[in-house]
Amino acid sequence: MGAIAGCDVLFMRVAGGVPHSPDLPGTLMLRTRRIPVMLCLALAACADSAKDISTTTPEPSAVALSFTDAAPLIVGEVEELHEDVDGRVWIALYQQPGLLRATFGAVTTADTLGALGNAPGQFRMPFAVMDAPAGGIIALDGVAKRLVGFTRDGDADSVVTVPESVDQFLVRRDTLGALVSALSSLSRNDSVPLVRVAGTAVDTLTRIHVPKATVTIPMGQRSYVAPPEYAPRDLWGVLADGTVWIARGGSHQIDYRLPDGSQTIGGPRAFNAIRSTDADKGFLRGLPAGQSVSQAAIQYAPVKGPFIEARAGRDGEVWTWRTQDAPKQEERYTVFRPGVSETHDVTVPLYHRVVGIGAGAVYLAERLDDGRWRVTRHERPRFE
Repeated sequence: MGAIAGCDVLFMRVAGGVPHSPDLPGTLMLRTRRIPVMLCLALAACADSAKDISTTTPEPSAVALSFTDAAPLIVGEVEELHEDVDGRVWIALYQQPGLLRATFGAVTTADTLGALGNAPGQFRMPFAVMDAPAGGIIALDGVAKRLVGFTRDGDADSVVTVPESVDQFLVRRDTLGALVSALSSLSRNDSVPLVRVAGTAVDTLTRIHVPKATVTIPMGQRSYVAPPEYAPRDLWGVLADGTVWIARGGSHQIDYRLPDGSQTIGGPRAFNAIRSTDADKGFLRGLPAGQSVSQAAIQYAPVKGPFIEARAGRDGEVWTWRTQDAPKQEERYTVFRPGVSETHDVTVPLYHRVVGIGAGAVYLAERLDDGRWRVTRHERPRFE
């Protein structure tokens, strides 16, 4: 269960067509309007956050992520992936459009579901995959303002229209039928309300602070509009049981809002105030920028927030992808658990991203030289 990267507050402006940039994982572009995207998916510390607890303490020891015997999966695009209750992996394919369904093993197999269209099981542009009741899945088709369902066997199922009261790109649905959305149209002083909608009832859960998208990066006929890189941000997501989690960029803690109205936290975890330097140039969303990106146009926050992305497992464990001093030698993640103040660190190979967390596995993605992505499954470490 990845962060709702729609909260990334990244925007694309494009001249012509509906292309997808191979140089920017998960960024979507649509002509004549700006679309907030994803995965998984970046928000700054908000008014509800605890105070900044940045420090100058050294990072603790970390566990290195181990490999399993599963064969890798090579895909053209992956922003985030979703592991269903049967252990199968689902990836939204923006370009096709459709869904990729894979089973990892000694021989990893995959097929695709869906096609371009407006009928059940069809998409205009799928953004994210989430759990549905009875073991099925639901994919958000933000452009068409629909939630498209599939059964546990992969057959086309229900179609739910996204109501006008929520953001069509920043909405998720739990297995109880409630919708959770960040209402970007109601932003105030960079602060955005996060609401839960159940029937006609609308409950404001909290506010999340969105760093302004002030940087325009030319990419040929396209442009990428986003906040400065590494700006402190909040990320959020929804678990299948309706629990909403928010990774706070100011306090580096995870806030949990349960469906019954109760709250708990994971952490907080102290972090170092790291200044951006010339060694950070050429990086976009934590990875080396692609050749088509105007690197000179990329701007960086003077002081980095504690993380770049966040991913969550079905049990509520949240992994934050940490910012580091440049040049870095490996990628570092901090692991939070609901109601537990103690945190743990995990390291993964340089330029590998966590794109999904399953019941017993963590999935990494590495961009290959030809622009495709190599997804690998690793044993998920357990912390007690």
